[in-house]
Amino acid sequence: MSANPETLVAIFVMALAAMAAKGGGFLAMRWLGRHRFIVAVLDHAPGAVLVSAAVVPLTQSGGAFIAGAIAAAVVTRTFGGFTPGLFAAVGAVALARWAGLA
Repeated sequence: MSANPETLVAIFVMALAAMAAKGGGFLAMRWLGRHRFIVAVLDHAPGAVLVSAAVVPLTQSGGAFIAGAIAAAVVTRTFGGFTPGLFAAVGAVALARWAGLA
């Protein structure tokens, strides 16, 4: 098994960036404490990351991905959890593709 040196360097740099971000977060929490703004940012960060990741397929593909996004939003809002919404989105995209939507 071999790996490209550029790939290994990229993985190493990403690991360093992740550790720096985590360390910065720990320092910020010690310095700022549990301020209301920080708590709000941390509560909304996962959703913001997921929305930013979903925007590209929605704008470029349409059809099945829009059905999946709608199903994910409805199920997540109804059942209040990420996991049911994720499964609903995957199931809706698969069903929409099976039905012929691109």
